[in-house]
Amino acid sequence: MLVTPSWLDEHLADRDLVVVDLRWDEEGRGRHRYEEGHIAGAHFLDWATDLVDREHDVAFMLAPPERLADELGRRGIGDDSVVVAYADAGHSGPFRLWWACRAYGHDDQVRILDGGLDAWVANGGPLTQEIPRPRPAAWTPSRRPGLVASAADVAAARDDTETVVLDSREPEKFRGETVWFETGAVPAGTDGIAHTPRGDLRAGHVPWAANVPWRELYRSDLTMKGPAELRDLFGRVGATPRRRAIAYCGVGISASALLYALHRAGIDDAALYDASWDEWGRDPELPLARG
Repeated sequence: MLVTPSWLDEHLADRDLVVVDLRWDEEGRGRHRYEEGHIAGAHFLDWATDLVDREHDVAFMLAPPERLADELGRRGIGDDSVVVAYADAGHSGPFRLWWACRAYGHDDQVRILDGGLDAWVANGGPLTQEIPRPRPAAWTPSRRPGLVASAADVAAARDDTETVVLDSREPEKFRGETVWFETGAVPAGTDGIAHTPRGDLRAGHVPWAANVPWRELYRSDLTMKGPAELRDLFGRVGATPRRRAIAYCGVGISASALLYALHRAGIDDAALYDASWDEWGRDPELPLARG
């Protein structure tokens, strides 16, 4: 599931390997930073524009299968490709790609560069400004049930002792002090409402959710914790292999990293509430808690 910089360096010339750069920041400079320097042969993907359903009412929902197949195929990713994805600064775009491929039937296709570009550079890995030309490829999607949860599924978990709901956002967002927005966190007023460019959004969390901030998945060098460490982390909030887990965040991005960590810990019955807080927080009929 995870590859080291040395592994990637040894396999960069493999014909079936496709490297994907998913760097992103709140200023929208991901592609610019890619052009300034990237791992040789890497293609750029922007999770915020390339992996989403642009027609959906909820922001950043997973792209429909045909659109995702087109985006991946244009970057040389086919059914038999081995994909290594990376970002930097602990951003979760690579995990979103991993989950998207799983959701459409490609369970083991995407691997993550452990520690991201930071680890690559720290290990002496070179960068290039040369933009690669992808080989044409065909990527065939097929829906895999059970990996996507709805608001109704989250609501049903309130009285279901066999399901645990996990919130991967930072503690201040879980407490309802701010909400996530792609250009930066938006503070909530005394009434608990954050006024975002997409409209008003209630701040808080699902009352029966447990907070597992995404940063807790990593060591100080941004490499992911080992399976035993992750099992201990999840066990403290009641997430075990015997229970189903539903993860959410602001728009389903850091929650994808949480799902990856659950899988790494051996907890495979897990789904992403893809609409996440961008849907739940805008529906006054859905309960929330603050603090």
